[in-house]
Amino acid sequence: MRLANADVLPFDFASYAHNVRGFVDDLKRGKDMSHLDLKPILDGIGQFESAGRNLDQSVSKVLASGKLNPRAVQKLNQGMMLVERNWLNPEGIPGRPWFKHILYGARFSYAHLELPGLTEAVEKGDWKTARQQADILHRALALNTQLIEQLKREITP
Repeated sequence: MRLANADVLPFDFASYAHNVRGFVDDLKRGKDMSHLDLKPILDGIGQFESAGRNLDQSVSKVLASGKLNPRAVQKLNQGMMLVERNWLNPEGIPGRPWFKHILYGARFSYAHLELPGLTEAVEKGDWKTARQQADILHRALALNTQLIEQLKREITP
């Protein structure tokens, strides 16, 4: 109901980033990750989080001022929906191309699985695939960070 009644979609990208960071932390827990450098991903999450926080603050200010016109609202909402679409990998995850989302998927048992392509590669010790999946995640973070920064520039007077 909140989504349907919102003038501006109630996405909280800073919170989203916090959750993605938790997924990476869970992935590292109890595993030898010496074959995989996760620093670029963690840096990307930090940039995504910062951009999300800045956008949230700008949206709040503009909404409070009453200066956000309907056309700008539509463009902002479309951009925020595009952020979610940018988490999709057209090739899907390795071995299961029908799972397109790089942040959320399911195991063969249908149990939830975060960072499915990356997690499964790490669990198998397939470091080449893990690096490829990490690169896909890093690129998606960078793309979404740029998009969020662009949205902020467009609504900031």
